[in-house]
Amino acid sequence: MSELIQIKTENSAVLTKLQKQFNTSIQKINHLKKLALNMKQEIEQIQAKISTDIIPLERKLIDIQIKEIIHLDTIYQENVFKKRDNDTLSEMILERAEAYIGRFPTEELSDIFTRHNDGISYEEVVEQINSNASTNIKDSFSTMFGVEFEEEVDLSDPEKLQEYLDKQMAADEADYETRKNNRTKSAKQIEREEKKRQEEKNLNRTSRQIYMELVKEFHPDREKDELEKEKKTLLMHKISEAYEKDDLFDLLRLRLNLMGTNFENSNNDNLKYYVKLLKQQIVELENEVSELQSFGQSSFFGPSLYERFASDGFYSLENKFKKEVAAIKKAIKESERQLPFYRDFSQVKYLIDAHRQEQKYRNKRGFDINDVVAKM
Repeated sequence: MSELIQIKTENSAVLTKLQKQFNTSIQKINHLKKLALNMKQEIEQIQAKISTDIIPLERKLIDIQIKEIIHLDTIYQENVFKKRDNDTLSEMILERAEAYIGRFPTEELSDIFTRHNDGISYEEVVEQINSNASTNIKDSFSTMFGVEFEEEVDLSDPEKLQEYLDKQMAADEADYETRKNNRTKSAKQIEREEKKRQEEKNLNRTSRQIYMELVKEFHPDREKDELEKEKKTLLMHKISEAYEKDDLFDLLRLRLNLMGTNFENSNNDNLKYYVKLLKQQIVELENEVSELQSFGQSSFFGPSLYERFASDGFYSLENKFKKEVAAIKKAIKESERQLPFYRDFSQVKYLIDAHRQEQKYRNKRGFDINDVVAKM
């Protein structure tokens, strides 16, 4: 990035509180911008390497695991075990089929799922879940936001849900504003509202003032030399982009680089609004960094793809992917070695007994959040 803007004083004079806040805000924004840029670059690498290095291997492993389910179902249909064992085997098959059918709904897997789910197909299960979820969502949002849902409202689409909520809440807000405006305001309320309006006006004016100074100085239409005109056109693009994004940091940096800026002698009012605008930008950048950190997070409890693969103080991104690839290859090799066991009655009987023991342990232990996380 370009030179970092900082307020300095001559002869080691002590900075004022506002000057210190300005410098601190600039340093933090500079750090957050660099962090966000680095995170975006790593996310691009993560996406590429998952596509080329991980997905093909994971699909190969899943194909083997689906074959295991098919072998277990074949043995189940041969009915070689006692009823109790066969029932346990059916539970095992259904549990495994549930893990894959949503992502890999092959005809063979769908038939197996239906056979071990009392004749109820996966499509019917999903339909019932969606119906229950719609009712639960209506109840939850009605309680949370005080919004009454009409019977025919379709909540299967998140965008439709958001649109309906926005419409209802806007109507409630308009009704509230109407009732509020009809009330007589106290002198203090009027004073607070006026102060807030003035603050917003001054904040917008500060950013606009910097923008207009740059526009007056570098607008290409006033330039006759074609080469200079082309340079100023590129500059104006950067200036306008920073202004449209409300990026005071970049506006200040551009003004420093292009015109020079005597921040040491800025009056307190200007500096006050610079600091306020910069603090707003810090919040926006912190939110952006938080969103980047959650890239590829499939559940509330599980780690995001960024947390799994981005470089940290211990391992680089490359090393993390090497470890992941090695682990999947090892799992594939082990699964291939064990696949023939799923055709062996004695081995399947061992799996049945082990599954039954695991169920007893779970029932004895009771609810454990780790069981939920493991299935996500």
